[in-house]
Amino acid sequence: MSLVDEDGELHTPERRAELMARARIEDVEVEFRAQVETVVAAGLEPTHLDWHCLLDGGRDDIFELTVALAGEYGLAVRVWGEAGRQRVRGLPVVDHDFLDSFSLPLDGKAERYARLLRELPAGLSEWAVHPGLGDAQSRAVEPDGWRVRQSDHEFLVSAEARELLREEGIFVVDYQVLQAGWRS
Repeated sequence: MSLVDEDGELHTPERRAELMARARIEDVEVEFRAQVETVVAAGLEPTHLDWHCLLDGGRDDIFELTVALAGEYGLAVRVWGEAGRQRVRGLPVVDHDFLDSFSLPLDGKAERYARLLRELPAGLSEWAVHPGLGDAQSRAVEPDGWRVRQSDHEFLVSAEARELLREEGIFVVDYQVLQAGWRS
């Protein structure tokens, strides 16, 4: 199978370029279908397909396959690159650049979030925040990232965040809302 390395393991993020160069689209389809079917078989109701950190699938054929599978399964697709947004015009996708909380400095993060909410342009925006409690378990699992997660959690549950959303007229939605748009 073209999706695994020489040891039969899935490629790590560090080997993303190698994976993109060798992945056969038929293997990608088998894997994607297996993942969706596993989620459905577990009794869960997925709302969207997502390549996680791989911008819009990494290749045009993977993007097109994902959009086709989304149509087949009645799901939305998390599209956040400009080229991808252009390809699915008319479907609900983010209108603005994507924000990843791991890209923000820890110092002054709450103030930065507050400013970004006040300056948020009209339209659909996506913020990938990674909330976590910063407890001993999270510190052990993610020694370098737990502070990001804890600072995200602290802001997201704060009275300041709730008040800013109310003041600015910002509505927080999940992918069920987008899924309905992709289905129609």
